[in-house]
Amino acid sequence: MKNINEILQLTDEIEIIEAVGTNIWNKKNESDDFTLLNDCERTFVYIDVFEAAMNEGGFNYFFSNDAGNFALEIKEAYKTIKAPKTALLIEKALGLFPKGDYKDDIDERSKQLAKMDDKAFSGWEDLDELFFDDEQEEDIVTLIIDFIKNNKESF
Repeated sequence: MKNINEILQLTDEIEIIEAVGTNIWNKKNESDDFTLLNDCERTFVYIDVFEAAMNEGGFNYFFSNDAGNFALEIKEAYKTIKAPKTALLIEKALGLFPKGDYKDDIDERSKQLAKMDDKAFSGWEDLDELFFDDEQEEDIVTLIIDFIKNNKESF
């Protein structure tokens, strides 16, 4: 396990993110939840979880899986790293739940999803397109690297 100063000496941004991620996931695996992680590490994890879910299948996939349990925390994580456009997309996706009543429990949310109409799923597809649109997408890699550098004592 490399320390943060060694990691930040790497020249490839993806290598930096992967190395920080490895350190955090190793620390996280020492418990059943995120209690051993500090706020900055949790911010990193929430973004990692969201990005992975979106790459698997967009908002529908995100909300259909355990990752969706953390939607509110993920939205705040994007605000924390100064990615307001992505936070707004998440907020809009949450707003497509009936009466804006998003459930952070996968079982309750699954029941909601089963009752939702096609309009919500179509809305999520539209938000997926915005998320993956290069002109709309924020440079999350650079933002997370800056976040790590500005909070390196927490990593």
